[in-house]
Amino acid sequence: MDLAQLRADAVIEPLEEALSYCTYCGLPLNSRFYFCTGCATPYKHPETVLPGVMTPYVGDSTLIARRAPSVMPVFWTYLGVVLGSAIVSELAFDENDFGARMITGTIAVALATCIVAAVYWRSLAIQLRRFGFGSFAAWIGLTALAPLLGLNYVYHIIFLRWAGATIYPVGDIHWSCWELIALACVLPAITEELAFRGLLQHWLQAALTPVRAMVIASALFAALHFSILSLPYLFLVGMLLGWTKWKTKSLYPSMLIHFLHNLIAIQFVVPLHGVAAIRPSLWLASGGVFLVLYVRGACYRSSFA
Repeated sequence: MDLAQLRADAVIEPLEEALSYCTYCGLPLNSRFYFCTGCATPYKHPETVLPGVMTPYVGDSTLIARRAPSVMPVFWTYLGVVLGSAIVSELAFDENDFGARMITGTIAVALATCIVAAVYWRSLAIQLRRFGFGSFAAWIGLTALAPLLGLNYVYHIIFLRWAGATIYPVGDIHWSCWELIALACVLPAITEELAFRGLLQHWLQAALTPVRAMVIASALFAALHFSILSLPYLFLVGMLLGWTKWKTKSLYPSMLIHFLHNLIAIQFVVPLHGVAAIRPSLWLASGGVFLVLYVRGACYRSSFA
């Protein structure tokens, strides 16, 4: 029998069979090796000897740093803007001048959003091209707003009244209906959705699962409002907005939900402090917006039917 046949027989030998001597050269086999140390002829699978290669664990922070490096710089930017505007308001305005404080904070965040949006426009552009209301998820999100506002009423009105606390120190504010809507509803809906859902959550989804991205973005959203009492509720609001944006792949539905949330919230909260309530004409206008969006969404769906 020639050498080539002997080597072939050694390789074909059943791998699970325990061999004490090499079938090719006859030397004793060392169980720590998968081959004969004398002639290098394999006699069993390498996996039976070599340790398995384990994939190293990579945490969320590492994934975010690698795949979404802009998340933390943008977050720290907004944190600095919010804290800076609060410091300026504390130095420049009276404690009860809630209107001036709110204007300062809102304008500061709006200016920061304009700059950040210009820098990261490519990340926002594709999300702003999608209308979003052709998706049923948009209407599910709008429907889910009702129980969420009910929770808001129970938590912030009944509970805080019973506890004798308040989180809306409006003081002697005297604003018109439209000024209140612009500063408390329109600007926050646009700027906060661009920042938290359009940028932070969008980037986080490139690094993490969608659910984990929503959780982190919602936590950052709640934290930057600097309200310990409202923190759990604001987190739920962020989750609803984040889910709507994720499912619709558009920012417009979450902006509308955010706007309506603030609009309805101040309708119940602001009158408690003597500020003019939202006019009925605005509610009729809101109903017209809903109708237009519904028809537009229905036409969008039918075009793909």
